[in-house]
Amino acid sequence: MENLINDDCFNILPNIENDSVQLLFTSVPDINDLGLDDDHEQYIEFIDKALLQFCRITKDTGFIALCQSDRKMKGKIFSKHSYIINRMQDFDYSLKDYKIIVKNNIESKDQYIFPYLHLCIFTRKGRISRKGDWLRHILIYKMMKSGIGSFYAWPEEFVKLVISYLSNEDDSVVDPFAGSGVVPFVAKEMNRKYLGIELDKTQYEEMYQRCSTSTLPF
Repeated sequence: MENLINDDCFNILPNIENDSVQLLFTSVPDINDLGLDDDHEQYIEFIDKALLQFCRITKDTGFIALCQSDRKMKGKIFSKHSYIINRMQDFDYSLKDYKIIVKNNIESKDQYIFPYLHLCIFTRKGRISRKGDWLRHILIYKMMKSGIGSFYAWPEEFVKLVISYLSNEDDSVVDPFAGSGVVPFVAKEMNRKYLGIELDKTQYEEMYQRCSTSTLPF
């Protein structure tokens, strides 16, 4: 299997074996990213479809790390991270750990975008060695704006923290909404097997350039 793929993740995830992934680390796209601003019900179906695949391919002792922002829309807040927590419990996953990730634009007065993210760590039977920086409940990072769009990329320092505590060398790490590829890139640097999937061609090309020296098979 290729380790960097330009495709819809729902074309790829069904081909991954059950219980084969140690760490699935991603952010489910926001409703506006999918052009579904007026169809909340369809967006919920999208989230459920993604979570079902995440749970199927992840080992019972592995982890699903979802770093999400909530969204203000139509005069009210959709608490995406709360919805995901509830749905993951329906899939027999426990919320093993939870952290607030503060972005560098904390002084922003944007009425639609929160200046922080919710890092939710789910597992069925996995154990985390809680020590060092993992003991911190609130993490502050400088988010860098992508050169190809208006979105912000996770800093490598943050991704390295998550990967280092939730996986070991030679474990498989998957990001089905990989964007510009920071998760597969850091996973590669940390000697993990990795799979990055991105539908947007421009973002995929940035991911490919970042990880172009990869030789690790998935």
